Amino acid sequence: MELRGGANREQAFAVASSGAACVADAAEDLVASGGAARGAEEVLALRLCALTGEFYRANAESFSQTRQSPWQGWVRLLEVVGLAAKQKPLRVLDLACGNLRFERYLADALPGRMLSGWAVDNCDPLVEAGERNESDALSRMSFQNLDAIERLFAGCLREALEAPDASCDLAVSFGFMHHVPLERWRVGLLRALVAKVRPGGFVSVSFWRFLNSDKLARKAKETTSRARAELGIPELPPNDYLLGWQDTRGLYRYCHHFNEPEIERLLAMVADSADLISRFEADGKTGNLNEYVVLRVK
Repeated sequence: MELRGGANREQAFAVASSGAACVADAAEDLVASGGAARGAEEVLALRLCALTGEFYRANAESFSQTRQSPWQGWVRLLEVVGLAAKQKPLRVLDLACGNLRFERYLADALPGRMLSGWAVDNCDPLVEAGERNESDALSRMSFQNLDAIERLFAGCLREALEAPDASCDLAVSFGFMHHVPLERWRVGLLRALVAKVRPGGFVSVSFWRFLNSDKLARKAKETTSRARAELGIPELPPNDYLLGWQDTRGLYRYCHHFNEPEIERLLAMVADSADLISRFEADGKTGNLNEYVVLRVK
């Protein structure tokens, strides 16, 4: 039995932030008539996402303060898609916009160009931290408060986004894919972005590859072990970790390190509607902590 709609869906969300015993009981109830593996998998995924949501609500101010400068990958993105050479209005969809840092970067990098579209997130404190620096160039951007994970779970992210289908010139999601715990949800996210972009427009997503850093890899293993012990979380799937923030005890965010085969599979699943035009590494002191893909919509 799939976890979709009705009482099952409500029950899953109710236990998402509960302890291990409660999650196990809920999984057993939710899949009593079949599909046990998938049911337990989604219950754990929802719990991990609940932890992540609480992490950002609790740390919005301090996190935003460390996320002010543009990523180097964004500079490369504009070069790849040639936006700087055009003067017509630019309509953008930014899923998981955080503190609106990408929008501010576009406004600075494309002076005089009209920018409009949708910035989407469900962490109001983080968005509000970014709005303190809002400029007139961002006045045509609409903010949509939306829990993308909830919509991915329900299978309706595309329908839930306010941006009309085929309406945007550029759709992006930076620093978010690693918070999406299941491959089918990641595919749903990517397909939703593609659906919102006009033919000939572009989609770009970043994949965090923090295990490329020995320091981050070591810290990820340490905090995951500690978090699982503190919170009673079962063993996580490969490349799934729980990371902390500035040594704050008890608050953790779920993060996934992407390997090459995973990225390849995701790209293959949208190949019928978008062509890969660029793929590159950027960001961090080593210049390889994010991998970007740039797609052109057919």
